[in-house]
Amino acid sequence: MSEATDVVEYLIVGGGMTADAAVRGIRSEDPEGQIRLLSAEPHPPYDRPPLSKGLWKGEPEERVHRETGDLQVDLRLDTRAVSLETDPPAVVDDSGTRHEAQRILLATGARPRRLADSHEGVIYLRTLDDYRRLRAHLETAQRIAVVGGGFIGCEIAGSLAAASEAEVHLAFPEEMPLAGKIPPPFDRYLARTLEDMGVTIHSGVEVTGVEEDDRGHYRLQTGEEDPSPDPGDTQPDVAPVREKESRALGTLPSLPFDVVVAGLGVEPCVELARDAGLEVAGGIVVDHGLLTSAPHIWAAGDVARFPLSLTGRREILGHEEHANESGMLAGRAMAGASVRYDPLPYVYSGVGELTLEVVGLPSPEDEVEVEAGTGPLDPGCARYFRNGRTTGVLIWNRPGRAFKVKREWSSKDDNPGPGMDRLRELILQG
Repeated sequence: MSEATDVVEYLIVGGGMTADAAVRGIRSEDPEGQIRLLSAEPHPPYDRPPLSKGLWKGEPEERVHRETGDLQVDLRLDTRAVSLETDPPAVVDDSGTRHEAQRILLATGARPRRLADSHEGVIYLRTLDDYRRLRAHLETAQRIAVVGGGFIGCEIAGSLAAASEAEVHLAFPEEMPLAGKIPPPFDRYLARTLEDMGVTIHSGVEVTGVEEDDRGHYRLQTGEEDPSPDPGDTQPDVAPVREKESRALGTLPSLPFDVVVAGLGVEPCVELARDAGLEVAGGIVVDHGLLTSAPHIWAAGDVARFPLSLTGRREILGHEEHANESGMLAGRAMAGASVRYDPLPYVYSGVGELTLEVVGLPSPEDEVEVEAGTGPLDPGCARYFRNGRTTGVLIWNRPGRAFKVKREWSSKDDNPGPGMDRLRELILQG
């Protein structure tokens, strides 16, 4: 039987960056209100991006913590919410305790997509404990596999190659890393950067599972053999991805790995909302004020599907700025402020000395204009557009210029976005 508790003013479900930002949003409007935070993790909220970047470059681990507990918050760690009630708003946790609240925020985030077979040696880099497990493996690992050619896969492959003496292999089904997210020649430049850091790339490889052998090593289960590269699909100033060089070490399925890191994307944790009858469509559906279909219940961060004027659709985002901004505004809204969340999305990534940033939300169907240098570290940019309107801007190895693009783009209503000539001025000149 559930144990009734006192009603709190604000209840936040989730322990990530969004939850911390929401606490700060509440406190900006209500310095004294009672806030309770339920988190399934054993750690207070912390920054996640350093798990694949900064911590591998020597950043001290303590710097990732956000000091949420200093904001007069009742932190309930190692506490998993198992059900949500809407009238009155309440959450029951895995101990049977019922937490009633005047206002609830669902900041339940997302979980990693998993390979068909899971073993102790397969790490899904999502939490601080995942990072610690992977760091411990580096002491003895001689060969590491990273599965997935997205942002996380590329970042962690580069970080592991720089931080260890182990062989690092990166496998993904597309022809190039970040395929469909960045245009040529930048995808080849990224591949070249990874290879120059010591990463062996296996493109065109669909990893379907992982097997453990009798020696405690892991072998990747794959689909078809690596396809041969199209000889007409290279550029003279950029070496093609050298996937065939991995043949010297044996075909990918025969290679024994000490640890496997999987970066296969994520899926929003919508179960609480769905089971409570809230509107769910891939994520928890919210309005511009981040309010769900139930009064007194908000959602923010990776789990929220919100209306975005830039695309004219409801979108789900999974990057740091979105976690911070949506969490902050949801917290302010819970405390009575009038808010409107309609961002110009932004994502930052880095591999070795290379940085790349995307402003806006481009799609593979967009047209694209490119201004690229002759080598991987030369500054460059790309403009994605549709029907004459800019949908996204790629800023290649020109850190510090994204704020200029955002300021230009957001400076007036119904802004079609900067054209290519203006982007050259903002990003490449000066």
